[in-house]
Order: sequence, then C-alpha cells, then structure tokens
Amino acid sequence: MKIVLLGGGSFGTALANQLADNTANEICILLRNPALEKSINQTHINTKYFPKRPLRSSVKASCDVGVLANAEVILLCTPTKSITAVASLLKENRGPNALIVNTAKGVLENGETIVEYLRKELRYKDVISMKGASFSAEMINSMPTLFTVGFDRRFQLEKLMQMTKHTNIFLDYTNDIRGVELLSALKNIYAIALGNVDAKYNALNTRFMILTKAIEEIKVILRNMGGAEETIFLCCGIGDIALTGLSDLSRNRTLGLLIGKGFYNEAMAENAVVLEGCNTLRVIDQTLSDSLKEKLPLLHKVKLMLQQPLDDHYDFQELFRRKYKTVLTYGTYDLLHFGHLELLRRLRELGDRVIVGLSTDEFNQQKRKDCVMNYEKRKHLLEVLSYVDLVIPEKTWDQKIEDIKNYGVDLFVMGSDWEGKFDFLKPYCEVRYLPRTEGISTTKLKSIIKE
Repeated sequence: MKIVLLGGGSFGTALANQLADNTANEICILLRNPALEKSINQTHINTKYFPKRPLRSSVKASCDVGVLANAEVILLCTPTKSITAVASLLKENRGPNALIVNTAKGVLENGETIVEYLRKELRYKDVISMKGASFSAEMINSMPTLFTVGFDRRFQLEKLMQMTKHTNIFLDYTNDIRGVELLSALKNIYAIALGNVDAKYNALNTRFMILTKAIEEIKVILRNMGGAEETIFLCCGIGDIALTGLSDLSRNRTLGLLIGKGFYNEAMAENAVVLEGCNTLRVIDQTLSDSLKEKLPLLHKVKLMLQQPLDDHYDFQELFRRKYKTVLTYGTYDLLHFGHLELLRRLRELGDRVIVGLSTDEFNQQKRKDCVMNYEKRKHLLEVLSYVDLVIPEKTWDQKIEDIKNYGVDLFVMGSDWEGKFDFLKPYCEVRYLPRTEGISTTKLKSIIKE
C-alpha cells in the first residue's frame, strides 16, 4: 500500500516508522526541507526530531508533491494552523481515489472540524479521522499504541486495518467522526487544568477529582456540539484525556504546571501550544450557549487561567456547586422532526433531567388533533433519544401543577407560540418559552405528505 505522510515532525516521523513494520507498505514522508529529505534517505535519520534514533530503511522522504498523485492513503500530520495550505496542496495534487486521514488535533471557526473543512474544500468524501492516546517519543520505539478511527464507509476502516497490520499500532473505531475530531481538541484544554492542579496541590485525591470533573464537562460539550456521548469511552476519549492530562510528556499539561509554579511569562504567551489552546478555548466559548457554559466551571477556570496566569486560585466549593435541575415540557410529538429535536437539545442544555409530557391518544381526541402515530410509538421514539430521560402521559390540561410537584420540576419550558399561557405555573417553578425552529412544523409536514 502506498502511503504518504504529509509532515515530517515528531509525530509524522514516528508514525511512519511504525507503519514501516508492515512490509506491504511503501512509506514516504512529504517534506519542505531538502536537507532533511537527504538525511532521511541517505542516513535514515530525522536530524531535527530524532537525531539519535535510526528509522526503518524502508522509510523514504521527498520534497516532491508529485508523490501525492499515486498515494492510496494520505496521512495529515501537520499542525492545525497549516490546514488551509494543506487543503490547497491536496486539491491540486492528490490522486482521485486516495483516502485522506486527518491526525491533526484542533477545532476551526464556528466549531467546524478539520475533516468537515477538508470535505467541503476538496468536495471529496473520503476524508476520515484517526486520533488517539499517542506520544511520538514512545511510538518511535515501536511501543504498542492505540488509535480511534472515525469513519463512515466500511472500506475506509478496512484500508486502515490493512495499513496497520503487523505493526504495533492498534485500532478501535466509530462512525462518529465529529466526536473523534472534537475530543482530540477538547482534551488539550482540560490537560492545562490537570497540570495546574498537580502543581498547586500535588495530591492524588485532588488530581482525580479534577480528572472526573474534566471528563464530565467534556461529555457535556461533546453532546452539545454534535458528537456521540459513547465516543468518550474510546481511545480518542478517556484514553487521550488521561494521557494528555496526567503525563509530563504532554505540552498542555506542562503549560498548566508552569502556570501553577508561577513560571508563566509574556514570552510563553506567544508559544504555539499556548496559542493553539487559546484558539480552541475561544472557538468553544463562542460556540456554546451561556446556559450551557454555566455547567462548565472548569472550562471557565482554564479560560481565566490563561488570561490571568498569576491568579489561579481554586474555589472548589464554587467549582462543584451546581443545582440538579429537572426540566419539563409537553407536546404531541407526532412525525418527529428536526424542530422537535432542536427543542429537546436546548432542554438538555438547560437541565440535567428532561421529562416530556406526551399527549395520549385519548387526550388528542379531546383536543381534536389527529395523529399519524399512536401514543406507544411516539413514546418509544422519544425514549430512544439521548436528550430525553423520562416520558410521562399527558391526559388532561390540568395535570401540570401535580406533575411539577411529583417530579420535582425546576424549569417548565414550552415553545414561544405558547407565550404567557403557562405563567400561572411560576409560583411552582421557573417558566420559560423558547423560539420555535423556523420553517418546519408537524402541520407543514402533514400537508406535504398529503400533497
């Protein structure tokens, strides 16, 4: 298999060396440095990153972008900041059937992932993700290493399994490409917090308290930004969070350690690791709603830490103070559509437990509302959604006060078309009206179906 690694840094070089253990692979590192190309091809040494570690003799290097034309797999091992240039390079030089695999870790503007950006720019679907708990210093010595593959077509996974055969690289996998991409960026933010806490307290209890909080917050962000919750249990999730947050080989953890020890200065503020972390924080901060950010005090703490590194005191009472909030809404939810899903997603942002009062068939008859699906089917569809924790039957208009009392409801939410109609519930809980998703409704869908 012809494989080109775009980028000859420590990660690209170490990965190339591992993949060379599979003798069926033809490995080429695409570089911009002719001197480094000569060194790798003649002495099998990457003088810049691994001057004392000989590479496999089968690892080749080239400065000729023409090698991309015949590549079956192109591994992107470049910094996130170079992704625009990478897209231009691939657009002009890649072969028509190459599988492009992103290993760069970062999030672009408006929460767009690198894979999404490349698919859009290249107008090409065969762009996937491979991320994991991996340090180059260990990969170069062929230590067993696990990666998560985010893919959407089976042949993509099979090609990577073939590529890594007979190597010490192992794969777990998911169809949640977005989740894999997001996790690889989010863990860097929380690694700063873990390093900082270790520097200030040097206590295992405190370290794992913050690790637990970090995983909780990353899970919340992942779900809100469109990733699947279960992806956090793969190598790209907990594996990479632990590796980056707890190992002193991690640059982001080291940044947190330096801040905690009082060694942070203006020169460090211009460091690439700091800038990348600040950029990821900025994008996440702009993407998430204010109500969701209230659930993320550790994220806020890291943000303040980077802005004011000399003021990194922890108020643990505040960090772990959060009232458990139950949210209640009502509806018919016939012909479940995007508008419904968007409302339920926003409800999940607002609370910890989401309860849906679902109109029964008998109650719908009283309201003179015809449903395509019966109660049990509508109930089942809601119950399989990760946004919904409990579905209860709505049998009458007058049951709401009793439901609020019985289920300990803190927040009652309905669409803005009900504005003011449920203000009588305010003595019992908070009442809020959310705007409907424009351009879609069950009534509109039914009219389209009839046509």
